[in-house]
Amino acid sequence: MVTFKRKNATRIIEFEFEEMEHIFALLLFGSFTGMPSPPVHITLQLLPLMEKDLELIFTKVATAHDGLAEITNILGEV
Repeated sequence: MVTFKRKNATRIIEFEFEEMEHIFALLLFGSFTGMPSPPVHITLQLLPLMEKDLELIFTKVATAHDGLAEITNILGEV
């Protein structure tokens, strides 16, 4: 029973940590979603900590496809 509670507590803490990382990223990169940005000098100091998240964002942007634009392009060629 103690092992189950410990695993559950660890899982909850990991989830909270992940959510805090998401909130941190949203605060730094809020301008992408229309939120006000923090002061530039603070963002620049924190950018090295967000390297992994920036790579993920740029990867998703590079591989994203706009289905509606592709259909419109195909229909425009006909």
